[in-house]
Amino acid sequence: MRITGSIVTALFICTLSAQAQFTKEIPLKPIYKNGGKYFYGEQRMNSVYALQIPLQSLNDNEINARYKKFKTYQALRVVAYIPGLVYLFTNANYGGRRPTRGISSETLLLLWVGGLAGDITFNALSHHQMGKAIDIYNVKISNKSTLGLSFNRLLNQNYPGLSYHFKF
Repeated sequence: MRITGSIVTALFICTLSAQAQFTKEIPLKPIYKNGGKYFYGEQRMNSVYALQIPLQSLNDNEINARYKKFKTYQALRVVAYIPGLVYLFTNANYGGRRPTRGISSETLLLLWVGGLAGDITFNALSHHQMGKAIDIYNVKISNKSTLGLSFNRLLNQNYPGLSYHFKF
C-alpha cells in the first residue's frame, strides 16, 4: 500500500513538471532540380530520399502515390540484376564435387547487359515520377493566382470553360 502511494505521488510530481511540446511552423520552400542534383530552397540535398518530408507534408494523394512509385522503381533497379547473379551462382564450379555445366560467357554477358538496361530504365522511370511529384508540390505551395482553361462535363458533352483561381 505504501509503495503504491509512493508510485502515484512520483507520477503526479512528474506530470506537474512535464511541459507540452511546441511545434514551430516552417513555410515550405520550392524544390528545384539542376542536372542530377535536387535543391530544397537554396539547400542542396545529398539524397533524393531527403525530399520525402517536404513532399509528404502536404498530405496530397497524388504526390504520395508518385513518391511511392519512385521508391518502387528504385527497388526494381536492384531486382534487375538478380537473374545474372542466380545464373552465376548456380552454374559456377567452386572446386566442389558437384558437377556443374560451367558458365557460358555469352549468357552471363547477356544477363548482365539486360540487368544494366533494366537498371537504367527503372532509374529513368523513377526520376520521371519524382519530377512529376515535385511539379505538383511546387504548384501546390505557390501562392500565386492561376488562370486556366478547363473542360466541364455536362450532359455527356465537354464544354470549355475559363477558370481563375485566386489564392490569398
